[in-house]
Order: sequence, then structure tokens, then C-alpha cells
Amino acid sequence: MQDPSNIDPSALPSTRALSIAALVATVVASILVVTVVLPAETGTDPSGVGTWLGLTELGNIKSGQAEPAAAASQDAPASQPTASAPTGETEPYAFRTDELTLTLQPNEGTEVKAIMREGDQLVYSWAADDGVLFFDFHGEPKGAASNVFTSFEKGSEASVDGTFEAPFEGVHGWYWKNQTSQSVTIRLNTSGVYQNIARK
Repeated sequence: MQDPSNIDPSALPSTRALSIAALVATVVASILVVTVVLPAETGTDPSGVGTWLGLTELGNIKSGQAEPAAAASQDAPASQPTASAPTGETEPYAFRTDELTLTLQPNEGTEVKAIMREGDQLVYSWAADDGVLFFDFHGEPKGAASNVFTSFEKGSEASVDGTFEAPFEGVHGWYWKNQTSQSVTIRLNTSGVYQNIARK
């Protein structure tokens, strides 16, 4: 062991260098907490990196906010989603992922709706393979008359993606109309917490 009295002070790191190293270590640790630890442990993802890495879903499962997607539709093929029945009225729906493909003939319209409770969240993307479609993304409160609905977004597009949090319990989804002179195929992908999603 080297005698401390024989150590050259000039070979030791300066106080400034130690302070910079401590600051860098603190910044790196903070970044890791925000981007990795919080999403993986609590499902909280303020940076969005945890969702990209798939850690937020793990955190939701750990904290009891969601169940694995396999439990939601274990025996159902992705193109034909089925309802994941909740085990009790007050328990949340399971996390699930679905894909729907539907074709609209010229001047034909259709709806696809998800059954959601207030606060349930949905990540979605849809695209029309050949042509622009009129769409209306809206929700209908549970128990309301058939003509009562809230429109969240509408227009004419070839594709749309986004995230959605249900403001009330009921059905939420899309109405599309093919206003072109040729058939158009829509591919819809959804992930989130909802009971089921289907064409109406």
C-alpha cells in the first residue's frame, strides 16, 4: 500500500474536476430515472422514451394499472378482435392491441367503435390505401339517445394517428365515408385500455 504522505498532490483530481464529475453523474442519474426507472416501475413516462422502449406498459402492469396484452385477447387473431370481459364492474379493462382491415365501396360509409370507460386511453393509427376519406372521430355517452354524440376530430385525410383519453363512458371511434369513385381499404391499428373494438 502506498504511503499517503508520498502521494504527489498534483496527481490528484482538482476540486473543480471532482465537482464536474459529480454534476455529470447527477445529470446522468436524473435522465435514467426519468426515461427508464419511472416508466418501468410506475408507468409514468414524462419524456416518452419509456413508451418507445416498451417500459411504460411494464410499469403499468407492475403498478396494477394494466394487464398484459396477451390476457386481453389470448385466443383471438389480431384482425378479428374480441371483447376482453372485465371481471367486475369497477375493475379496469385490460390493455390490448387490435388491427382491423375494412374495404369501402364508392359512396359507402361505416363506423368502428371501441367500448371505453372515462379515463381509458387509446393509441391509434389508420390509413387508407388508395384515396382520401371523410372521417369523423366521435364518442357517444353510455345510455344517451342515438343522436347524442361529441365530435373530437373530423375532416378528409388519407391517414391519421394520435392518442385519445375517453372523457366519458361509452363508445368512441370513427365514421368513414368513401367519397371517391373506387373502392378504398382502411387499416386501423389500436392499442390501449378498452373492452373491445368492432365495426358497427
